[in-house]
Amino acid sequence: MNKQELKTLLRNIKNNKYAVPEGVNPYKLSLELMDYIGDIDGELRDDLVYSVLVGWIMGDTLTPEEAHDIFVIALDEKHILNGLGEINDTVFGRTFSVEVAACIIYKHRKLLSDSDILKAFNTVLKFYNEDRDVRGFVEGKRWAHGAAHGADALMELAQCKVIGYEGLKKIIDSIHKKININYYGYINNEDERMISAVKAVLERNIIPVGEIEEWIRSFGNIKKTGYILPDDLFIEHNVTLFLKSLYFRLADNTKYEQLAKIVKEVLKKTSRFGED
Repeated sequence: MNKQELKTLLRNIKNNKYAVPEGVNPYKLSLELMDYIGDIDGELRDDLVYSVLVGWIMGDTLTPEEAHDIFVIALDEKHILNGLGEINDTVFGRTFSVEVAACIIYKHRKLLSDSDILKAFNTVLKFYNEDRDVRGFVEGKRWAHGAAHGADALMELAQCKVIGYEGLKKIIDSIHKKININYYGYINNEDERMISAVKAVLERNIIPVGEIEEWIRSFGNIKKTGYILPDDLFIEHNVTLFLKSLYFRLADNTKYEQLAKIVKEVLKKTSRFGED
């Protein structure tokens, strides 16, 4: 079917609470939808393709085995790794593939094998560490949101038992790297999604508190030129926004009272207005 016919079909499915139309094989259609997961048509990609896939995964329309097949496709080189490092329209395929993978981990975490989880972990981490296209909302094409979508996947992976100390450290180090960029300023709640991943790591109670404290303090070492330039403002904005959001996500929990105190100290050091 052509793209317009596909959009009409998917609108009908969505409008009917994701019921499968007569004559439609949901598994075969889902495989076809993965060919459109990176389409530049925002309505098709986000509102329809992604929405129907998630609806069918979460609603058990797709069996665990069928969802696993989608999981493998999402993580392959034609999807999450396609165009990695480039800043162009390939970003949509990467960022929506990683979100599909996150959904399947959430739904079928207990059914996925350790090797599946570890493969996903390595692939998602590669995507998150190496992708430079962190645009949030792209005019005319809607959401790309790789920093947020990748963080969603890291949050799900952080809750997997097979991911131990080393893996959890890699997750927070990857988030640290994603925050400390000087070529884009996060304005679409990316910070909150990253903090959700950090909270998932903290709740595993595996990384010693002292190491978490050092990780927080490391945000105080912003590498700036010393001039008021866009790149300096970008990195300062990203770090201070992240720390402010992190503080309020930790402050109300007595378990994290000391961490919140350290966040506040680093924030005063980091922000140009911190001592006022």
